[in-house]
Amino acid sequence: MRRLIDDARRIAAAYLAGADRMGDARIVREGGGDDYVEVRVALEALAETTERVGRLERALACYADASFWETDCLDTSLAHHDQGEIARSALDGKELYGLHRD
Repeated sequence: MRRLIDDARRIAAAYLAGADRMGDARIVREGGGDDYVEVRVALEALAETTERVGRLERALACYADASFWETDCLDTSLAHHDQGEIARSALDGKELYGLHRD
């Protein structure tokens, strides 16, 4: 997996080229210009998106685990006690998925 900075540079370079700033786009494409506001904004947006997607994927993985649903008695299943709390927490930016596994 590529580092986030590589993706941020690619996005910023495309933006700069689209704004007819070819010299700046070349600098960024070649790995320079990390102090450019365009690179920094792209990097911040990618970092926030990566964090959110990761949190949502971890919550989904919890729900996808068969042991989350399986039980001999309905009221002892993790799903019965969770009632969507993992999903709500993930959507609210919190890491609650691990609490049911401790």
